[in-house]
Amino acid sequence: MKYGLLPRGMWQVFQKPFRRQLCLITQEAPQAMMKKARITYRSILLDIPDFDKDDRFLVNILSAAMLAAVYLNLREKPELSAITEYYHKSMTENTVMKLFLKQSDSYSEKAQARLARQAAASRTRGNPYSWEFRYEPGTDRNSYSCYFDTCGIWHLFQALGIPEITPAMCAYDYDMAELGGSVFTRQNTLAGGGPCCDCHYQKKS
Repeated sequence: MKYGLLPRGMWQVFQKPFRRQLCLITQEAPQAMMKKARITYRSILLDIPDFDKDDRFLVNILSAAMLAAVYLNLREKPELSAITEYYHKSMTENTVMKLFLKQSDSYSEKAQARLARQAAASRTRGNPYSWEFRYEPGTDRNSYSCYFDTCGIWHLFQALGIPEITPAMCAYDYDMAELGGSVFTRQNTLAGGGPCCDCHYQKKS
């Protein structure tokens, strides 16, 4: 993947909260740690194929690459619970992320139609670092489900030899849904050995 505008912008937007929350997982010098992590981040992206322009999951793989870059540079690996808290706070306490999620609308007729198109397109891409999923409308416009048969994060972390931290990012789905005005439920994840990630969304009343 080219280190273009979006990968650079992703680093610029999130590197400050990622640095600020390092105290949760390490006593190493934050500035030095993030300097090493940026080099690793760029190296990780080099092995990822370019995403299609309309692939909605590019930001997801970039945030995963950021977390992986930090984790790989830690001299002592923390517990999963600490990594989970670190990632959640680094993402959620970012103003840009909060505004994006609050302004997103997944329940309009236009948004539902776009999800259906994206699901169909995902089945044709064949990029293992992206996601293949099926979209299923709910009983009304205020609910829907997405069933993910492949996960780019799970593939990336397996390739990097760090599959143990995948649940830290899986858990963040609940935070994103909360900030976006949804109730999120799920029974299975690919990382947990399930047949798919079954994601169900219900608009908050």
